[in-house]
Amino acid sequence: FGDKYKIFDKQRKIARLPRPPFQFLDRIVSIENCEQWKLAAGGVIEAEYDVPPVGDERGWYFASNRQNEMPFAVLLEAALQPCGWLAAYLGSALTSDTDLRFRNLGGSATQFLPVTPETGTLTTTIKITRVSQSGGMIIQNYDMSMRDSRGEIYRGDTYFGFFSADALRDQVGIRDAKLYAPSPDEQRRALPAFDYPDAAPFPDANFRMIDRIERFIPDGGPHGLGFIEGTMRVNPAAWFFEAHFYEDPVVPGSLGLESFIQLLKVVAAEKFQVPSSKFQVDTAASDAGGRSLPSTWNLKLGTWNFSSPVLGRKHTWVYRGQVVPVDSLVTVQAVVTEINIVDRFIKADGFLSVDGRTIYQMKDFTLSIDP
Repeated sequence: FGDKYKIFDKQRKIARLPRPPFQFLDRIVSIENCEQWKLAAGGVIEAEYDVPPVGDERGWYFASNRQNEMPFAVLLEAALQPCGWLAAYLGSALTSDTDLRFRNLGGSATQFLPVTPETGTLTTTIKITRVSQSGGMIIQNYDMSMRDSRGEIYRGDTYFGFFSADALRDQVGIRDAKLYAPSPDEQRRALPAFDYPDAAPFPDANFRMIDRIERFIPDGGPHGLGFIEGTMRVNPAAWFFEAHFYEDPVVPGSLGLESFIQLLKVVAAEKFQVPSSKFQVDTAASDAGGRSLPSTWNLKLGTWNFSSPVLGRKHTWVYRGQVVPVDSLVTVQAVVTEINIVDRFIKADGFLSVDGRTIYQMKDFTLSIDP
């Protein structure tokens, strides 16, 4: 970006975009209404990402997710990473004598078309709509729209913040979060805890963001439609810390949202199973009440296609904290708010917590299956 950024080569640190294998921005093809080194609304850029075809190792996420559609986490990153580029082009980091970190704070969007290895190039238009500065922090709002040769794929709005390391350490999470607490009667109806399924159509170990299902009450929750809670042990050596971000390792928020979707896959497998697709039962294991422990699903599930989010359905996310390598345990819970057995459709809300701090909120996330 020029001489003004040379100070970040050695003397100071700057917020960086993710690097491979979590980089989903190939090039910037146009810049309009932007004055470099001036933080102002109105600037528009177009970015491109070439979706790797079948057999290209850059498309690792298709194989790891064991689905033909691009995972939501990757779609979201392809939409958001150009926002980081534009923030850098405008010289955001130069507004402070203190090194700043860059974090997504939330957004809402709708997906209209699926993305597959045959999609080709994704073109994302980003417009910065608002800039505010206060107390050493910068908040930037963006509109985003992604398309390919077929038409619009994804559209929404989002906002990011630049924060000092001290400000990030002092984050207290989502102050008004109300996590669901199952009643004693619900607890008695819960399935025994089990490891997250490791066979298709569930993701492989490289993309799996849930280790264990701790509580699953198929008829639980405030609506009686289902409640599920899963956990993941934080592994400081996990691949995504190296990729996101350089000298600022943090679990990508998009992978946190993906963990929520992975919970919904378990719910879907139970809700929409056909008679031949019941839980396989480990007859040697049962809980104190004599109930059989589910271990995995019938292999016929391996042919299922999960779609999330459901096309045309708006979803919203909020981030008020981060997961870093020194953390220990991530807990994700989902409450099913709507279900359609005929259309095999689920909608749910939920929260993600780390070591007791509730830091992400997911609203109106959806999933459907096509066996």
